[in-house]
Amino acid sequence: MFITLSFLASAFDVFINIIIFLLVLSLVICIHELGHLFFAKRAGILCHEYSFGMGPKLWSTKKGETTYSIRAIPFGGYVSMAGEELDAEVLKVGQKIGIVLDDNQNVSKIVLNLDDKRYPEAIETLVETFDLKDRDHLNINGLKVNEKAMYVYEKNEMQIAPSNRRFNDKSKMDRLLTTFGGPLMNFVLAFVIYLTIALFMGVPDMDSTELGGVTDHMPADGILLEGDDIQSINGVEVDSWQGTSNSIVSQLNQPVTEYHFVVNRDGETINLDPIKPMHYFYNLGFTLDPNREGIVVDQPIYVNSDILPGDKIISIDGTTFSSVNELIPFALSYTEGTSEENPTEIVLERDGSELTFTYVAYSEEVLSGLGYEIYFTKIGIESSSKISFFGSFSNAGQSFVGAATSIFSTLRLLFSSDQVGVRDLSGFVGIFSMVRQASALGLIYLFQFIALLSVNLGILNLLPIPALDGGRIVFLGYEAITKKKPNQKIENILHTAVFFLLIGLMLYVTYNDILRLFGL
Repeated sequence: MFITLSFLASAFDVFINIIIFLLVLSLVICIHELGHLFFAKRAGILCHEYSFGMGPKLWSTKKGETTYSIRAIPFGGYVSMAGEELDAEVLKVGQKIGIVLDDNQNVSKIVLNLDDKRYPEAIETLVETFDLKDRDHLNINGLKVNEKAMYVYEKNEMQIAPSNRRFNDKSKMDRLLTTFGGPLMNFVLAFVIYLTIALFMGVPDMDSTELGGVTDHMPADGILLEGDDIQSINGVEVDSWQGTSNSIVSQLNQPVTEYHFVVNRDGETINLDPIKPMHYFYNLGFTLDPNREGIVVDQPIYVNSDILPGDKIISIDGTTFSSVNELIPFALSYTEGTSEENPTEIVLERDGSELTFTYVAYSEEVLSGLGYEIYFTKIGIESSSKISFFGSFSNAGQSFVGAATSIFSTLRLLFSSDQVGVRDLSGFVGIFSMVRQASALGLIYLFQFIALLSVNLGILNLLPIPALDGGRIVFLGYEAITKKKPNQKIENILHTAVFFLLIGLMLYVTYNDILRLFGL
């Protein structure tokens, strides 16, 4: 019974996280496509469909000229615009069709299959001449065609697209705004999330030494209390949270094994018990448990690590350690990292047995590009916050810039470092894992991750690669410089070819995600 209940609880947790993941992905993708839709409609471009997801249609409704739909595969989405791709002519001279006339005796429907019984009033017609592009001369056999006339297919209807309603016939500025609108909305979403969090939660008060919060189960928990005014750390008087050499952050960045705090608590000066920090050796690939004797791993950092919680570190690359004090200078000098040809060798003690493993340790350059230091400590405290309207905008801007620069750093590492490659990228499975972790930390962390994901999606879509928005903008730039449109057939072939290459890359990345998920 216990096993059954545990299994059900675990299955329910996975189900809830899948729902959260789909909602997060839906929000980011729908906002992106909404940007394209908004600027397309603003430019007067005919939008046939606004779709979330790919594949078979699950649900749809039509409002005005546009069908809004949800499709079976919830990864991706699109806005189908008239003239965005190279359209084949639907009608041909000599073709037999049915035409339905409106009250003004203008053609309102063009029935392409004469066996279609939905419009018995359709008049059978042999197409001799037609023009369905020139807005002022829309006609079939000289009979005027309504500019909102519909092609009637076997399963759906689609509005005709005169040249004034087609993407490729719009001005370069209209096409640029329509293309850039998707990433722009991703950026707007991210900034709004960061700003909303800052407005309601406040911004860090860097000039204060008052403690704003203590993280549960971290070293400071039960020793420091929210509201404590920190006077000194390890004998050094502090004057702010961050920004000076005597700040709290500066003192907590010192490579020591204990912190001695003096605080003002309810008007009384108190010398607190020493706090042993968590040690994060990001270059060596593990964190240390400060409450265990010896050098004992708390958590591995690398995804596919052979190191396990509780392992006791004996030596690294032949250098033995008897205390954390000896390991810290070794880690600080271990800046170059290693490679598969020359890996790091670590000797561990596990359950009384001595084990030896090898792995690739990240260099300082790689870790810096990913936003980490090679070594740092944490005790689990937060600064106090203050409500500041203008400060919230500044804080939101800093968060946005930080999210944007992080992806550029990662992209740079893909091309400049031997330690980072395509195998390290994350796809939908990896995003699911990150959503799960963020939601477990709380709503604020989840929304911060949504903002980060939205920024990443916007920037990735602006890369100058065919099939992405950035690739389309490159073709627009070519047109602006040369004063002539690129060959649309060649452009479409490039977009299609690269699209399938990106699908292949996504499958490869997802395969690696699954391997990492199972520790393979």
